[in-house]
Amino acid sequence: MKREEAFALVRERGGTPRRGLTKTTAVLVVGGLGWPLLADGQPSKSLSLAKSYGVTVASERHFLEWAGRAVPDEQVRTYSASQISSLSRLQLDVNEQLTALGLLDCRAQRYAFRDLAGARQLAELFRSGVALSTITRSLHEIRKWLPDAALANLRLAAASSDAILVEHMKGRTDRTGQFVLPVEEAHEGPDELFEQAQAAEEAKDIDTAQRLYRKVMLIDPRDPAAAFNLGNLVRSLGRKVEAEAAYRAATKADPDFAEAWYNLADIFDERSQSDQAVVCLKRALDADPKYADAIFNLGLLHQRADRPMEAASCWQRYLALDKESPWASRARQALKYCEMRIAHSS
Repeated sequence: MKREEAFALVRERGGTPRRGLTKTTAVLVVGGLGWPLLADGQPSKSLSLAKSYGVTVASERHFLEWAGRAVPDEQVRTYSASQISSLSRLQLDVNEQLTALGLLDCRAQRYAFRDLAGARQLAELFRSGVALSTITRSLHEIRKWLPDAALANLRLAAASSDAILVEHMKGRTDRTGQFVLPVEEAHEGPDELFEQAQAAEEAKDIDTAQRLYRKVMLIDPRDPAAAFNLGNLVRSLGRKVEAEAAYRAATKADPDFAEAWYNLADIFDERSQSDQAVVCLKRALDADPKYADAIFNLGLLHQRADRPMEAASCWQRYLALDKESPWASRARQALKYCEMRIAHSS
């Protein structure tokens, strides 16, 4: 399905869909085959960040099952990751990456026989010099007219380093039953441009990253992720006026973007505009009542402004979410101070 349809499906079920990934993202859904890898074959920044942030990565198939658009897979699964790797001669980390991309389907830490067959095909292609990005984009192309195409019902062979020979076992084919799928240049839609912008930012190519983020904002002004990332980027360069404008664009595109409100509050706090910072933090908490960092910062602002009752309420909320960290220790001390101030004033 198209991204817009997927987003609508998430909203219908009470979720908040968004391009890109932040620390508060619950699940990263890997969409159509070909999306997770950049043109050079490297994983997208979102996919890399998901692992470092501990965000769950779900395949398109899992997403469709959760949404009631696909019948739950009930295949018998007996192979562990190490068995798949051993029998296919794929390294464990490669096996993990293929699973994240949705090429292999792991359920409860077990794989089906079809995954083993798919892993063996992929291993043979790798040994023939075919890059993973070539494989994913080729599969993406064939699925445009064979929607059920998957490793389980395809036979793949290397035609060249940038093309795959595909035989479909149950579907339309030409007279010989085979066809060659050359890898075409990816269409530069907003998703592709966003991934390129993230890659440029990671490579410290700041000018390119800014240009691409702004291009995404023009193409898709309703999506806040590019504006949010642009705000973070220009803020790191000390350009706070531009950062404020970018964060405002993000909150305009999505009034419930808690992290954008939080960062906007930081901008105001750095300018000693505490009242506006408080407003932004309250907007962040309207969007995400359990946003611990926002609660903590709101407590600090209230305490600095000598509003001990409001500050105490924030510290209590914070400690209900975090009881162990060094920040929790600081919150306890602040709460005791506020309670003393309240008792003294009464």
